[in-house]
Amino acid sequence: MTGRMLDNPAPTWSSYIPGKTLHEYQLHMKQQHPAMFELLDARRMAELENQTWLAEDNEFGDEDGRGRGISYRLAQRRSTARLTGITTLFDLLGGPHWTRPVCDVLGGDGLLSKVWRRLTGAPDDAEVPLLAGDISGSMVAAALADGLPAVRQRADQLLLRDDVLDAVLIAYGSHHIAPSQRPRALSEAYRVLVPGGRVALHDFASDSPVARWFGEVVHHQALAGHDYDHFTDDQMAGYLSDAGFADVRVETMYDPITIHGDTPERALAGLADYMIDMYGLELLREGAPDVETARADVLRLLREIFRYDPETFPDSAVDPVTELTVVADGFGYRAELPRLALVASGTKR
Repeated sequence: MTGRMLDNPAPTWSSYIPGKTLHEYQLHMKQQHPAMFELLDARRMAELENQTWLAEDNEFGDEDGRGRGISYRLAQRRSTARLTGITTLFDLLGGPHWTRPVCDVLGGDGLLSKVWRRLTGAPDDAEVPLLAGDISGSMVAAALADGLPAVRQRADQLLLRDDVLDAVLIAYGSHHIAPSQRPRALSEAYRVLVPGGRVALHDFASDSPVARWFGEVVHHQALAGHDYDHFTDDQMAGYLSDAGFADVRVETMYDPITIHGDTPERALAGLADYMIDMYGLELLREGAPDVETARADVLRLLREIFRYDPETFPDSAVDPVTELTVVADGFGYRAELPRLALVASGTKR
């Protein structure tokens, strides 16, 4: 069943995403992104009418005053901040020159689609092969407003037809998927892939500095907190194998955050601002007497938490740093915050 229009376009809830009913969303996709529209499953779209999650608050929304959607999207304007890790994930999935569409399941406002354009040299108005999915209506609305194909869906209830994608990426937020929903999320990834299609599941290990950052800083300084379970490598491998994937591997990848500036001081200030916005550290921001103090507090925490043993870096890491470092880069400077992530990959039989 293709992405044909629903026979009854009048759902019981007022909007599918902010400013658009489901019918209006479908019209937009059909007109602006017809190839991606054809991937949508009409039956699954119709079943949304009775699902209550569409009306629930979300950490990445803007509606209840506790979400970090606005600050998160502000951080994403620095589209190269996670370029190293995103490039690694694209390579792992056979990209960026895919022949069939790819679903970025936790796509937010379409950051990876914008990075794809940068990596391939495609113009800003070029159609992208990535479909950004997200549970947040505000994020999906922002992606559509930027001219990117996107769909509001749950990670464990994809709205796509069977056997239509080259690759599925579940990254940069996979810990937000409830443990009870994780097996279904990987089964759904398997369902929508063509035979030979690839999946990548990315997260930061439960005993890593990144997990410590979430637990000790984000949970206490963000309005919504951060009460989520991160993955272990055994869990990741198990989810993929149980879903039916073959050639399952779990690897460590170097996934730093890099921010550029004209001077070392501006690079560090940019990194501090990025981390405050990215993780919605509003309590830290409000508790500081001024911007400079807030930045200094964040940089102190980053230097304390993000430290790595050089022996833990994978061979694929190019010139990694073991702690927050500022280096000369071209005509300016680069502040680099090291992070190691886990990524599990597999192939549909």
